[in-house]
Amino acid sequence: MPSSATLTARPRAVVDDRASEVVLDRVGRSFPMRSGTHVVLHDVNLHISPGEVVVVLGASGCGKSTLLRAVAGLDTPTSGRIHIDGEPVRGAEPRCAFAFQEPLLLPWRTLAGNVAIGLPRGTPGEEGRRRVRELLGLVGLADFAGHRPRAVSGGMAQRTSLARALARNPGVLLLDEPFGALDALTRLKMQDLLLDVHAAAPTTVLLVTHDVDEALQLADRVVLLGRDAADGPVSIKDVITVPDDRPRDRGSAVLADLRAHLLEGLGVDRHNGARAR
Repeated sequence: MPSSATLTARPRAVVDDRASEVVLDRVGRSFPMRSGTHVVLHDVNLHISPGEVVVVLGASGCGKSTLLRAVAGLDTPTSGRIHIDGEPVRGAEPRCAFAFQEPLLLPWRTLAGNVAIGLPRGTPGEEGRRRVRELLGLVGLADFAGHRPRAVSGGMAQRTSLARALARNPGVLLLDEPFGALDALTRLKMQDLLLDVHAAAPTTVLLVTHDVDEALQLADRVVLLGRDAADGPVSIKDVITVPDDRPRDRGSAVLADLRAHLLEGLGVDRHNGARAR
């Protein structure tokens, strides 16, 4: 179980019965190369409480997606252990659901049909149809159930992807840059939608992004990944607890100070207003 170096979790007031605890204990991941071993992640320790929203922040190529895949059981750590609700992750993890940057919808299925793909195997027909209607309502697409993906916007397609992931009733919802392909306004709306969905069904959320503002708007805690040296392995450099209940004022002075701190951790000058990318 967790080593003494494991990070302390932030308690939550409201927890869904489905929400799972996630523990990463000294997790590392390396890949063999012709020139030797390439170490991507090193000694990652993290404890995520049930129902918590944790955002993993870091520059492109720093191993964020590798970490997410390891939690999902889609990749195997070279060292360390990952536990969900006290049980080790071995292979594709049924307690997790994954949503990616691209919606990856089947074009020949309706939105309802795409959401239905996420239902647990063996779900009875009427129960499944009721659950699909419920989820489409939750993401604001009840009136578009019969539309096909080509007939809806990118934001609506991404909402459908989120509903499909939730159809599994996951203990852990894993989101890999879920809004990265959207325009700026739609991205803000999707962030608000995710907060609404989490309030209605507060499962545990682990989200990867390289957008500092997005991290501060969504997270209970922000985990900053980085390297000690330019070619060194990635580890956790900082963990920030974000104050104030959600939804948060995007223009608050507190968030502005945290934003400057995180940008500095990403190697961006504190006085530079550009977002970390």
